[in-house]
Amino acid sequence: MNALLIAALIFSQGQADTMVSSVPTKSPGMAVLLSFVIPGGGQVYTRNYWKAALIAPAEIGFGYLAYQEHIKVREALRVQDSSGYYQHRERRTTFIWWSAAVVVFSMADAYVSAQMFGFDQQLRLDLAPNRLGIQLALR
Repeated sequence: MNALLIAALIFSQGQADTMVSSVPTKSPGMAVLLSFVIPGGGQVYTRNYWKAALIAPAEIGFGYLAYQEHIKVREALRVQDSSGYYQHRERRTTFIWWSAAVVVFSMADAYVSAQMFGFDQQLRLDLAPNRLGIQLALR
């Protein structure tokens, strides 16, 4: 019984601490993981839906193009077309690199977005009349 009471007090203290800070947060690790596993997942997690709408199709598109070139590489090997093989292999490699670049960019963006999550709620821009005109204050 005492253990339950102590656990309840600790849990309620943790909740009180989180309630004092009204700024919402997101886990950078979770954002990076979701961005790695799901195209645009980190951006959806950090509520940057417009970024997810750009990043997810880019990841999927480059992956699809790399897969199509892989099929053409296998076909060129099957028919023993060496010039077609080298051409499609180079294009496949290029699409794989572009796909990897988009994934790394997505992960970095998700990390930064999770770190900065709630910052816009802390930032306040005040516009007030002044003796000389209008005063602009950033808080």
